[in-house]
Amino acid sequence: MTANVFSSLKVIDCASWIAGPAAATIMSDFGADVIKVEPPGLGDLWRGRGPLPGRTVDYYWQLTSRNKRSLAIDLKHKDGIAVLHRLVATADVFVTNFPLPVRDRLKLSPAHLMPLNPRLIYASFTAYGEAGEEAEKTGFDSTAYWARTGLMDQVRAEPSTPPARSMPGMGDHPSATGLYAAIVTALYRRERTGQGGVVKSSLLQNGLWANACAVQTRLFGEHVAHRRSARRRRTLWLTIIEPATAAGSSWRCSTNNGSCPDSCPPSAART
Repeated sequence: MTANVFSSLKVIDCASWIAGPAAATIMSDFGADVIKVEPPGLGDLWRGRGPLPGRTVDYYWQLTSRNKRSLAIDLKHKDGIAVLHRLVATADVFVTNFPLPVRDRLKLSPAHLMPLNPRLIYASFTAYGEAGEEAEKTGFDSTAYWARTGLMDQVRAEPSTPPARSMPGMGDHPSATGLYAAIVTALYRRERTGQGGVVKSSLLQNGLWANACAVQTRLFGEHVAHRRSARRRRTLWLTIIEPATAAGSSWRCSTNNGSCPDSCPPSAART
């Protein structure tokens, strides 16, 4: 596109690791000017981890940091906070996933920033939400998104199968898409009302949404079986994972409606 939809927007990415910054990355893909704020020295911890052993390029970092301009600011110093406040005064979106106590201490909470710019969209991302006894807890997608929500357990092939580890960013990236959707919704509201606002999302929230079929069933008081019985499976969409070759070097995943005759050809995807 020659004229990107967000080319007139300025976004402050004051977040670390993946989920928060990736929401700003999506905005940059549509033309937004994203300024990534990092601490002096090592920078974002996700940058600081460096490439995988034996490699010279950190593809993980490039994935979520493309299109951005980086600015090193010492937010622990009053002069650094003053610089950030000047940026916020003319920004359209501010993204952060700093722990809630850190935001208050550094004067980065909505109460501190919204008066500087009433049209600002303040995008807040946390591990476990902003209410309750876990609001101040930090977490990664492997814990808050993958394990805590039951996904890690429910994708096991059999009850005896050990739980699988999540892939890097497996919960962060879909969670970032959810935060991006909230930002865009708030921008649309601003177009209609002229008012900025605060949007919030969390790893736990997005993990529960990913596991929403089981969660919704349980919320209505229904029992959710730990594993479906073989007979029960025949009445539902059936997913079969089986070796695609005799050596087991590749696998085939096929689905078929349980009410369909055995002769119905399943849709299949091979890995």
